[in-house]
Amino acid sequence: MTISRKAAALAAAFALVLPAPASASAPPKVPIKAPIKAPGTPVRTEPLAESLRLAGAGTSLAIWYRSTGHDGRPTVVSGTLALPAGRPPAGGWPVVSFGHGFGGIADACAPSRTGPSPWERAVQETLLAAGYAVAVSDYEGLGTPGDSPGIDGRSEAYDLVDIVRAARRVAPVSRNWASVGYSMGGHAALFAGALAAAYAPSLRHMGTIAMAPITQWGVQTADPAFRDPAKPINHTIPYNGRTMPLTTPGFRAADWFTPKGLELVDLAGRACIGEMIEAVAGLTNGDVLKDPAAATDAFARALADDEIPVARYPRPVYVVHGTEDVIPIALSRMTAGQLRGAGTDVTFVPVEGADHITLLPAIATRVREWTDRLFRRR
Repeated sequence: MTISRKAAALAAAFALVLPAPASASAPPKVPIKAPIKAPGTPVRTEPLAESLRLAGAGTSLAIWYRSTGHDGRPTVVSGTLALPAGRPPAGGWPVVSFGHGFGGIADACAPSRTGPSPWERAVQETLLAAGYAVAVSDYEGLGTPGDSPGIDGRSEAYDLVDIVRAARRVAPVSRNWASVGYSMGGHAALFAGALAAAYAPSLRHMGTIAMAPITQWGVQTADPAFRDPAKPINHTIPYNGRTMPLTTPGFRAADWFTPKGLELVDLAGRACIGEMIEAVAGLTNGDVLKDPAAATDAFARALADDEIPVARYPRPVYVVHGTEDVIPIALSRMTAGQLRGAGTDVTFVPVEGADHITLLPAIATRVREWTDRLFRRR
């Protein structure tokens, strides 16, 4: 299916990586036969396709590695690793584990198959050129056997941490790393910042940069636009119907979705975000949900456990948000305030005139500068 210009713009506004054209080749699912080992153990690596490489990269790998799933059980996750060209410094290349924006939950939506969005690429290539290895996890269930849990902060964090551990086993990279993420990946980066020290004490987490992060689920779901039967349905809702039965005991999509809604829930298992935007065009909350207000309350209960930890993070945090973002900047300001109140060294940076797409190209150089500060390289 050709993705319309409008759908592409909407997908971009919500962060997200569009699928590769249908004609593009994609690797088959990887059969996982090796015994379960410690998180961060590589399962397989192979050279990354030339079309997916970051500009200026030296060695570029597709990598499959052990991690910890949303249910606490061992799992296998895929991703990519790009190293700067040239000889690594003593101790190895410092690492940025980059959390990507949400693009869908099907294997075809994994960044290791689509490549990064142009706006994410701008930041990743700037960091690579500055001498950072860039690791990008697909997240649990994308590109590997098994279902994606969708929004799950702990799973996201484990994926970002464990790709660094795996990278150290296959490439000359340092134990020093930072979590940098965008949109849903900003949520992942913040969760990683909270959990990294306890989950992976052998690594040295240097800090977090969260760009337009998706936070404050309770505030978001209180928005009347999600509850009014006559309002347009948000294109992320069918993904909730697909993932919440996996992560939330007792949740059944059939309890909340209409027959049309259940068709969309089924589609969510194979459609990336652009196709989903087109599929929901013209539909209302009432078309998709039996009782939009009650369903939204159920979604809010399911998401409550995925609010980012409000605590004193061990390392500094940057929270960055554009003033023209469709995701209100007030959410990030609130998140930064909560972290500051808990004792975290947090810097909140509003970017005047930037929206959810233009933010990343606008701040790519500043992200490199902030990353240098975290690593004390400047």
